[in-house]
Amino acid sequence: MDLNEQQYYYPQQQTPVTPNELYAQEMNEDKIKNIIQQISPNNQLEDIEMRLRGYKKNITNGCWEKIIDRVVPEEMINRYISWLSSYMSLNITLGNLSNVQLANIMKLIIKWIVDDVDSHAKEYGFESDYTERTRVADILVISSFSVLNRSLNGAEARRFWSSLSLSESSSMNPQQANKSDWWKFWKK
Repeated sequence: MDLNEQQYYYPQQQTPVTPNELYAQEMNEDKIKNIIQQISPNNQLEDIEMRLRGYKKNITNGCWEKIIDRVVPEEMINRYISWLSSYMSLNITLGNLSNVQLANIMKLIIKWIVDDVDSHAKEYGFESDYTERTRVADILVISSFSVLNRSLNGAEARRFWSSLSLSESSSMNPQQANKSDWWKFWKK
């Protein structure tokens, strides 16, 4: 069968017709967006960036407050955030890493951080400030580990898919529960 003869199956989308169906669909979409936002490593990258800049998040009002007057070079922050974003992605978070894979990635992260801080200590202003070197390295290593650990044995992916299943089953329109059957092959 050549490519032109193949028939593709696209599930039919039913358009909600009642206000209750519209509301249920909107609620499910909001739940999915909320779940994705909660597990997004971009939030962790923002936290890392702000902590490198010397800020702390106030847990009562959610605002960032300056706690360290020392200025970390912009080049270092940009270099780290750019580099870390390759490890902190939804592909990794929703992955299925084994203990060995996680340990190997963490070895790479630690090696890169140590090499970068040592190689650029003068440029970063860390030449004699070992406390600041440790602070920066700890922020990067611990944050990276916590994001990667979510993908250990597919834990975050299982939570993600089960929450979507709950959202679908709580739909007010039972026909809508089959709308996303087309993506269930990802669960396997």
